[in-house]
This record gives sequence, C-alpha cells and structure tokens, in this order.
Amino acid sequence: MAISGYRGGLASVAVGASVLLAATLAGPAAAATASPTSVPHFNHARHSDQIWGGYAVTGTKFSSISGSWTAPSLNCSATGDSYVSPWIGIDGWNSDTVEQIGFDQDCINGVASYAAWVEMYPADSVYFSGTIKAGDHITASVSVSGSTWTLTEKNTTRGWSKTFHMTGNDQRTSAEAIVEDLGDGIQPVAPFSAITFTGLTANGKALASAGTVNSTDVERGSTPLTKNSALSGGSFKLSWLHS
Repeated sequence: MAISGYRGGLASVAVGASVLLAATLAGPAAAATASPTSVPHFNHARHSDQIWGGYAVTGTKFSSISGSWTAPSLNCSATGDSYVSPWIGIDGWNSDTVEQIGFDQDCINGVASYAAWVEMYPADSVYFSGTIKAGDHITASVSVSGSTWTLTEKNTTRGWSKTFHMTGNDQRTSAEAIVEDLGDGIQPVAPFSAITFTGLTANGKALASAGTVNSTDVERGSTPLTKNSALSGGSFKLSWLHS
C-alpha cells in the first residue's frame, strides 16, 4: 500500500526536535546481546512508501499507545546482513515526526542480535543496553502530557524496564504498531518468525476502535514482502513472505 511519506535524514522537516531528559533502568543489570555501539544505527522513520508493515490509526489526536509482542527468531544463514525493527509509536503515518520505541533485529555476519532503542524523529535514535533474545516478551508504551513524552520498554522475560522522558512539539496525528525494513530498503531481509502484537491500545481504546484503521505492507516494487492478519481488537500477526 503506497502511503505518502518522507525521507529521514534527507529532506525531513525538523518539527519534532527533542531533548533527552532522563532514563531509568529497573531490574537486574544486563548487557545487550550485541553492544549498541557494535551494530548499525538507523533513524526509524519512513524513508520510502514501502518499508512499513503493520497497522496505524488516524482521524483524531493521539496521546498514548501501548502494546506487547514477542521477539522473533531469525534465520541468519539465509541472507547476508539484514536489519528489521518492530516498534510502536505516535506520528509518522502522515506527519514529519515520530515518537517511538522498539528494537532492531539484525543479522550481522551470520549472527542474530537484538538492540533496543528509543527515538523522537527527526532526532537521532538512542540505543540502550538491555538483553533481548528470540522468544522474549516485550511490552512498550508511548504517551504525552503537554510537551513531555514518556516512552517505556520492558522485557518481562528478563526483568528489565527502561523509561525515557523526552520533550517535543509534535503532531499526534497517528498511532501505530509497525515492523520496519531498515537500511536502504532494498537489501535482502533474513526470514523471521511471525510477529504477533497483542494488547494494543491507543487513547485507552483497543487499536481497532481508536480511529480510522490503515494497513500497510513492506513492499519491493509491487511485490508485498509482509502480510498482516486482520486487526482484531488490539491484536494482529505480521508474517514475512520472502527471503
């Protein structure tokens, strides 16, 4: 599905510049599966019309989104280096800002790794330590009060939680749960197990009833690379179709 977007880092409008105020880590100290400084860093924003898969709701002002998903397994023997990212956030569907949190699932030199991050696009991503492995249960939330944003990611399997307090004057025109094809959007993507989002709520309502529902697939040309199941309340499954 082709949706009008923008190119992060090229001609983007610096509407949502943000300042990192504080971050707190709860639970046992844990090193990331791969050091955040050892993996490629990406801006997690739509760079073309074909790199987002998942659902977004529009049609009102959004002040919160939350939900859960499970870190997928990766088949890193099937392709070369590969970078994909599941996340939840506000904005980005039809605006030049995105307030979002999630993790990258990478294959680098045939080895799977996961790197957690938070981003107030067009500001750069902030990568942070926290072990994530395939099968881990992740919960996340993004909310705003005035100009103060609170973005939280938890790994309930490993017992860590990290919260960021950030500022930004943003547009709040969409809320979404997305799996994003990173990099230049044309490199091979390592096959990954289906990602099921559950418990998705926006403005306190199940995502399916929180606004106008929009579905999007990762595509190459006219070929869809991801497929969404129906959005049922606050749940859907995204499957990768091609290596």
